[in-house]
Amino acid sequence: MKKWSFKYLLLSLGLLFLISHEEAKAAGTTYLYGLKESAPVEEIIEILEEKSLDYNFIEEIRMLSIEGASSKQALDKYGSSIEWSGPEQVIEVKPEAAMAPVALEGKTGSRYDSWRWDINRVTNDGASYGIEKGNHTVKVAVVDSGIDFNHPDLASNIVGVGKSFVPGITTRQDYLGHGTMVAGVIAANGNLQGIAPNVGLVPYKVFHTDAADSMWIIEAIVEAAKDDMDVINLSLGTYKSLKKKEDQAVIEAYRRAVKYATKEGSIIIASAGTDGYDMSNPKDLAKQLGAPDDVQVHLPGGGLSEVVTVSATNKLDQLSFYSNFGPQVTIAAPAGDYGENYETSGQMKLDAMTITTYPLNIPQSELSQYAGFEHGYEFMIGTSLAAPKVSAVAALIIAEYQEKHNKKPTVNQVKKYLYEGASKVSAPKHEVGVGIVNAYGSLKAIKEAR
Repeated sequence: MKKWSFKYLLLSLGLLFLISHEEAKAAGTTYLYGLKESAPVEEIIEILEEKSLDYNFIEEIRMLSIEGASSKQALDKYGSSIEWSGPEQVIEVKPEAAMAPVALEGKTGSRYDSWRWDINRVTNDGASYGIEKGNHTVKVAVVDSGIDFNHPDLASNIVGVGKSFVPGITTRQDYLGHGTMVAGVIAANGNLQGIAPNVGLVPYKVFHTDAADSMWIIEAIVEAAKDDMDVINLSLGTYKSLKKKEDQAVIEAYRRAVKYATKEGSIIIASAGTDGYDMSNPKDLAKQLGAPDDVQVHLPGGGLSEVVTVSATNKLDQLSFYSNFGPQVTIAAPAGDYGENYETSGQMKLDAMTITTYPLNIPQSELSQYAGFEHGYEFMIGTSLAAPKVSAVAALIIAEYQEKHNKKPTVNQVKKYLYEGASKVSAPKHEVGVGIVNAYGSLKAIKEAR
């Protein structure tokens, strides 16, 4: 085995992790309001327009966002019509992890198939492809940083232009890389094959740079459901306080959006998070976050019961060192780590990581070049690569069920086959839920069902 040493190695942990940025002025000047069913919406909007206030109303979840502190005065007389309210919170992408000098060990010179252990694990070495590869009538919403429309492995499966929720940005092209890597896990069909290589992809862009409003993500969830997306992938997450009033509006907004999407028939898959935290107890989670007097949850994955929360496993079918865990985890998926010797010797094994697609408009990493990859493929790890594996299997379940029964399965039926087909492993339930997602097992369960 060849070894390489790099002075600095930058590896994305594969997660758009959202952190509250309470100091930001923008967070304090936009307010969220959850309106009751009985609220006189037209009257409220008329007043806002009279006062020339910038607002956005999401009718499906009766949520109103208004810019400017004067919104409080404008709505004073409608207090009985407001179920909850609070300031918007700016969220940021956690920076890439800068690794110290390490020795790298792994296979070199080979091309893509020899690195796809994670995809092989989920597909039973490709056996699931013989049953179902998906089709374009089944669509997965990638709520993320966009997708590289020019990537040869993805272009044919992007079935809708999607939408950008970033103000002033209309392009859905990916300039961060995260959305493209998520899309490749689901439906790459070229040098790499995803788990559902014929399924449709639609980008819902909520990140263009490294910051976003939570409102954009909430809007994207609602819009994807309205657009009849079968699966909504959320490889992102944030911690929110159950005690702080300023967090309550965001929590409730997520809850409304998720309930609406589920009711509309969209299954939501979200990552568990990459801090290695035990999410079992909100009070203990707050302590791990350095807030011993608080009570916190991770959401949308982990904090909302309708969401399928996905943890990450490594090549040994154990919980990856970075993955959050707890009884909130419903299922796991392989997303790699740095190898079994990393913590003791600092030795990173390339074949313990995973590879996926990456935008052609972002410079290729040195690591990818040394491995002999073409531009557009990178090594990655993280729960953000675990969640889309489950999203892909959910899409396959929907496609196979429709072919057999000539109708779309309910969200609960999709979950049933997801969990029924999962591979049982020795890792405890609070780390991997029902087990590791398995496309072949789930598809076989549908074929054998009466």
